[in-house]
Amino acid sequence: MKVEPIKYNIQNAGEKGLKNSTMPNFTAGYSARIYNAAPEINMANEIKEFMPSAVKGMKKLSDNMGEVQNIIINALGTGLVAPIFIKWNPLSKTDEDTRTYSAWRQPVSAFLAVVTQVGVTIPFNKMIEHRANTGFYDEQYNKTLFQDEKFIAKRLKKLYPYATKKQIAQMTQEKMAEQRQNLIRMIQENKVVMSKSDGTPVPLAQKKYKELAESVIQKKIDFEQSELNKCNNITIPKKIKRGEYYRTHADEATKIFTELNNKLINTNDPNIVRKQVKQLIKQNKNGDKELLTILDEILQRRGNKDSELKVAIQAKLEDILRDIDFHKKFKTAEELKQGVIDFETKSRINPINESLEALNQMKKMISENKSVGEIEDYLATAIKGKEEHRLFKFKLSKNIAQKMADIVKNNLKAHKQITGLIVSFLILPISCALLNWCYPRFMDAVFPNLSSKKHPKEIKDLVNKANNKQEVKS
Repeated sequence: MKVEPIKYNIQNAGEKGLKNSTMPNFTAGYSARIYNAAPEINMANEIKEFMPSAVKGMKKLSDNMGEVQNIIINALGTGLVAPIFIKWNPLSKTDEDTRTYSAWRQPVSAFLAVVTQVGVTIPFNKMIEHRANTGFYDEQYNKTLFQDEKFIAKRLKKLYPYATKKQIAQMTQEKMAEQRQNLIRMIQENKVVMSKSDGTPVPLAQKKYKELAESVIQKKIDFEQSELNKCNNITIPKKIKRGEYYRTHADEATKIFTELNNKLINTNDPNIVRKQVKQLIKQNKNGDKELLTILDEILQRRGNKDSELKVAIQAKLEDILRDIDFHKKFKTAEELKQGVIDFETKSRINPINESLEALNQMKKMISENKSVGEIEDYLATAIKGKEEHRLFKFKLSKNIAQKMADIVKNNLKAHKQITGLIVSFLILPISCALLNWCYPRFMDAVFPNLSSKKHPKEIKDLVNKANNKQEVKS
């Protein structure tokens, strides 16, 4: 029997979902581990272990991209790629010597660009970071409440010149922990105070403070609301459809997945099972689409080692077998549908609603000028120490501290990029003059046959026209 996807109304669940249910408790695929406190998910970190090495390298480069890296990448393009197209340009009517002479100008230009621009950009960036850590800037660039590890270590080295490297590292970590605790305490008391480089206190305005707190809570509300929408519009329809397959194909599914599970138990090579799953997909390519989807989900299990892959596949197979055992007890499609709705309401929808209710109350308390400490006390009371509560790991003060640090970090990154751009424009005439002086001498030393010593008038004209970015024709 085909079950059409549905959009379940949460109000109906609240009114009748739990009252009419006489079904046993769900287990297995509806495992309680799915419904524990909602974690602070960073999807980039979650999938990082499955990335190829090349992709990991590109992500790391992207995460740390700055003005210096941009200069180097542009220089590599200029120095390595451009000469190839100049030297072997089929459309050019200039002679080979001229093209070669022009091509070598690119890597020399790239080298000088790196030396001049990076040589100036790095000191500027260090100066900006130092000023941010000491409180030279206003609050939007002020890092006095979350100073860098390198900055703290450098200060400690000056204070304790005879301390070992290990001792400095330990003291640095202790200082950073103390710094975090002080920031959390100030946030909880609604008294966040930065400092200027001369020691003048810079209190964070209450308006700004409320905006930060509200934005943190709103982000969490948006996440919980998206989870609720996903449960109503995706998870419930999907589980009803999956459950109907288990109900109507219980014997067939039990046989297939029991054989796979037994084979996996008796081997240390999970790829044997993966191979059999692929064969099953081929054999059933014209069969039930839900079976093919389940088999594909098994293939999607991942692990860095065979042992990890085996555990991942085995957990999936055990969930499937328990789901089959549960769903085959339903006699009709309507009975199954109601059972899924009842379980999802109890295990997921109700906890999400509890979370949203608490978050909205916290947001209201901010508008009433309650301190973060008072709000966190309210949350602790609402949770009642239950680890399975979706907000059990949610710490408002910690999230505000992280948001403050991220804002300053992003502001400084933009400041460095703008400063780097200005510096690059200012030193451009110097770089061009240096190139015009260095390049003929470089060619004289390395490629004398192409230099002005061999072709004085021709090469002089070439250099002049190359400086004006005009193509030289033979």
